[in-house]
Amino acid sequence: MGSVFLFAALFFLGHSSYAAGLSAEEKKTLQQGGIVKRTFDLDLPQGDCIGGLAYVIIPAQPKEVMAILLEPASYAHIFPLTQEATLVGREGDDFFITLRQGGRTVSGEYTVRARRESASLVRFWLDPSRPHDIDDVWGYFRADPAEGGKTLLSYGALLHLEMGLIKFLFQEKIRSYALEIPALLRGYVEERRLAKPER
Repeated sequence: MGSVFLFAALFFLGHSSYAAGLSAEEKKTLQQGGIVKRTFDLDLPQGDCIGGLAYVIIPAQPKEVMAILLEPASYAHIFPLTQEATLVGREGDDFFITLRQGGRTVSGEYTVRARRESASLVRFWLDPSRPHDIDDVWGYFRADPAEGGKTLLSYGALLHLEMGLIKFLFQEKIRSYALEIPALLRGYVEERRLAKPER
């Protein structure tokens, strides 16, 4: 992970990534089943990055949410516009997933390395040693207990896109898709729960 995204990790974890900074209105939105999103840009010497944070309440305990985040197959369901999600390797407890995302005419591929940092935190970042159609990406999922046996999920991501027409035309759309991940994760958790046979 390059210095840009090491800085980004410190920025996230030191400033904006925890729910303690949520306003009363944002907390109300979460309690009503909504999703809280924040966007920002970072202009760094190595290039500019687009980023965002999102929060959502998931009707499952944190250990259940974390178990899903530690299953490589889950990422085909929780990353938007994913055409393929393939487990391509493991290193210790880390796992590597190659993702192909896009539409009918345009798609891109990259590989992320995912790691459980603590009982409540999973972090992922680009594996630059493998082919990648984005310049860099870094993100995390944090699952904290919420009232009623639920989970407050905090999610953050930063992307560095190479200069060019794709960036000019689709930067905001790409950011918007990235911030849909918490909603997709909540839907996938609910789908999995409904699919479990009653005991």
